[in-house]
Amino acid sequence: MCSLTKATAPSFRVSALAARGPVLERLRAIQVVDTFFVPRPLQEAALELVGSPAWPRHLRTVAAELRARRDTMTAALRLHLPELSLPHVPSGGYHLWVRLPEGVSEAALTAAALRAGVAVTPGRPYFSAEPPAGHLRLSFAAVAGTGEITEGVRRLRTACEEVRP
Repeated sequence: MCSLTKATAPSFRVSALAARGPVLERLRAIQVVDTFFVPRPLQEAALELVGSPAWPRHLRTVAAELRARRDTMTAALRLHLPELSLPHVPSGGYHLWVRLPEGVSEAALTAAALRAGVAVTPGRPYFSAEPPAGHLRLSFAAVAGTGEITEGVRRLRTACEEVRP
């Protein structure tokens, strides 16, 4: 399964789903394969986009910028918020996951962060079972640049000081 949405624009809702064997049969049984078709003009635009000589360059540019943002956030967290555990630094993507110290409430920290002027997402809704600890999802994709990331971590530091047990 893949999508052009994140590599292009939020409103460019084109994706692909490839399956075979039992998986394909299950998808057909729930009509996922047969009922979700992208309009032809949008399909043609997608084909033109990914067939363009500029497409690989665009993907490299996006990946390099996201890597720089991820590295900026990782460094800022390690420097200014070492009490937030960063168990995994992803090789790609848009978010970092931090594990909260014992006794720090996701809800309280999320609210304090918002009061400090930074939006974070509590981790609990992303776990299929009870999470082993409180987590936050920190996004580095939808910011103006690395300076905004550094400022966001500074504001998150203020929020952490407010809710520290």
